Parts: sequence; structure tokens; C-alpha cells
Amino acid sequence: MKINILFFASLRELFNSDSMEVTKPENIMSVRELLDFYADNEKGPWLELSKRFSTIRVAVNHSIVDWDTLINEGDEIAFLPPITGG
Repeated sequence: MKINILFFASLRELFNSDSMEVTKPENIMSVRELLDFYADNEKGPWLELSKRFSTIRVAVNHSIVDWDTLINEGDEIAFLPPITGG
């Protein structure tokens, strides 16, 4: 089951990519569970993203959602860091 993930701003720099396709393990149901799974198993930028969890907003299929939102095959998940300006 494939899911497309988008990274914006500082997260794009963290992952050195603006998007990637990942496999959703069968037992993973929510956005938060997906993030935790990849943070535990892939480490690297996923672990850093997990540490920033409380400041990151998430969207599924172009709608801002809660971290407990259920995800399905073919969904698009976007991780949005806080907006900074100057």
C-alpha cells in the first residue's frame, strides 16, 4: 500500500526532497502511527520529524487534519512546519 508524502520548507531541507512514496504497513492506521513507525525503523530525518511533532501540522488529501486521522492506500500526506517570516 503506497502513500505519497510531501515535505514543505524546512522539512524539505531535512529530507533533502520535496516528496517521497512510502509503503504503509498493514497494521498502521493513522498519520501519527505512520510517523512513529518510520521514526522507529528508518531513524534519520523521520526521527527528527517525530521530535518536532508538536509544532508540525499535517494534511491528508489537501485538508488539514488531526494526527489521529486514518490513512488509506493512495492518500497524500503533507507535513507542514510552522510558518516563519521576516
